[in-house]
Amino acid sequence: MKKFIPLLLVLVLVFSGCLSRRGSLYVEGIHPRDLTPEDWLALGKPGPSHKILNGLVGDWDVEITSLSAPSAVPDRSKGSSHTSWILGDRFLEERFHGEGYEGLGLMGYDRGAKLFSTMWMDSLTTAMAVSRGEFSPATNIFDLYGEVYDPLLGRPKETHTQIAIVSPNEYEVRMLDAAPNGERFYTLKLVYRRKP
Repeated sequence: MKKFIPLLLVLVLVFSGCLSRRGSLYVEGIHPRDLTPEDWLALGKPGPSHKILNGLVGDWDVEITSLSAPSAVPDRSKGSSHTSWILGDRFLEERFHGEGYEGLGLMGYDRGAKLFSTMWMDSLTTAMAVSRGEFSPATNIFDLYGEVYDPLLGRPKETHTQIAIVSPNEYEVRMLDAAPNGERFYTLKLVYRRKP
């Protein structure tokens, strides 16, 4: 049992940040007093919610549609993506190639916070976009919220991304934003179709 004490202290410090933080990107997480040493060890291993991410694994052709305003003419392009498990099936890694740029994405499920997490970076910016949220089995949609610095605004702004599972061979990534009049619209939609 003495071996577990330092490990438990480290885990308490790490996961104490996952407790209820209303007003941030976190929801009610797990409370340390409710956990046994076995529970703490289980938090570090993939669980049932990781299986939901299996549908995103594979090689994909991607159709990209972007809008700068609700009434703007859409800009369309194509890309490709390879997504695979890393770090013992704890996280998904996406390698994305678009027309003239490339991107890297990570996605996983935080068993302490009970939230899905994503991180995205690409060769078009020096910012890292981080989002957290939940998955709805009723709609097959991941609803993810985050914050990224917007140099056009000169301040951070909230991000809202949806990942909708359409079928075993298709899913969509949708980024929502607000126009100056407050109207919500999709600024970016990526349709992923599994390669034959």
